[in-house]
Amino acid sequence: MKIILLDKIQRLGNIGDIVEVNSGYARNFLIPQKKAAFASEKNIAEVESKKDELAALSEDILLQAQSRSESIEGSECEILVPVTEEGAMYGSVGTREISDAFLSKNIEIDKSEVQLPDGPIKEVGEHNIMISVHPEVSFEVLVKVSPE
Repeated sequence: MKIILLDKIQRLGNIGDIVEVNSGYARNFLIPQKKAAFASEKNIAEVESKKDELAALSEDILLQAQSRSESIEGSECEILVPVTEEGAMYGSVGTREISDAFLSKNIEIDKSEVQLPDGPIKEVGEHNIMISVHPEVSFEVLVKVSPE
């Protein structure tokens, strides 16, 4: 399905680019999130005329994400987990637990912003976790997983 991008999307394109994507990705994510529109003649002309305005709005969102990252970057939290007699964790620590731990310290991080490329944390100790508040803005925080 051909769409025209209304926002810069990582690994896809910039504002005003006409790209081909899977119809499900376009209908279920890009179009409802107002990141893209169907590539009709009318929409293409409209995006071309509003390209500067869309770029300014996108830049505004990026600046907000950068200021938010500066206030959160380097933060840390501690999560207490039950462990066996040998010191192995019973479960794992996922994005929701990390998000809740930071929320208890009055630091708002959505669980969708927590990046765990290797899956949930399954070991006690200190872990550097990437937080992605914008496709172009990522930073590290420290998560300490300790036995109860």
